[in-house]
Amino acid sequence: MPIPEPWTGVMADVSAVWSAEPGIDLLTGPAVIVRAYVESHALATAMGTDDVVYPGFTRAVLSPAETGEVPGIPWPEATGPLPYPLVGTEREHILRIDRADREVTAMVCSYSRYTASYDLGNGNYGPYPGGGDDDGVVAMQLTMTAPATSSNPAPPQRGPSRAPSDDVFGKWRIDSRRLDLITAEPEWPTAAEDRQACRDRAPDPLERRKFLRQGEHPRSDYPTLPAYPGWPAAPPS
Repeated sequence: MPIPEPWTGVMADVSAVWSAEPGIDLLTGPAVIVRAYVESHALATAMGTDDVVYPGFTRAVLSPAETGEVPGIPWPEATGPLPYPLVGTEREHILRIDRADREVTAMVCSYSRYTASYDLGNGNYGPYPGGGDDDGVVAMQLTMTAPATSSNPAPPQRGPSRAPSDDVFGKWRIDSRRLDLITAEPEWPTAAEDRQACRDRAPDPLERRKFLRQGEHPRSDYPTLPAYPGWPAAPPS
């Protein structure tokens, strides 16, 4: 059986669109690692296989065996493809990136729960991953370890491709991934504040977000926007 390509199958009609707070460069440095990790995790989870993660992911991301019982296991649960194809846009926003020596913490706002949906068939599109009373906003905390020594910087990671052809992880390591999903116990001390900051920066107002998280909708409610900033085109073979 051939190895699947990223952004095919149930993810063929989905794109990733990123934004960031002023001062955060999406094209270089730790933001590139964040983009590559979040997109890889989403692809593996949706398509149900680790084969679709980006080059370098399997080396850079701690596996469940390495993390043990520590909360925030960063490895995706690739147990099988989603029951329906997805359509729409994975909207992500980097709220901040904090660094203390080699320890780097990134806060990411994810809006994909209302900007993407299941293709249920017969022209019907429904909320992913299932509807609810939430507003489709999730705050995500990623902890990473930067390389011990600096290397030659990679060229700016922007272009027409939806996935990188080269290893952009380098010697970075992804240590944990935590989500704030309105649980009784916050995942980290500032989770509530971070989630509110993510809500304040959402691309759509609260009423629209909640509307898209319930019931069935036309395809036009979940447009597949051009990927941004995308990845450099693969060199000619």
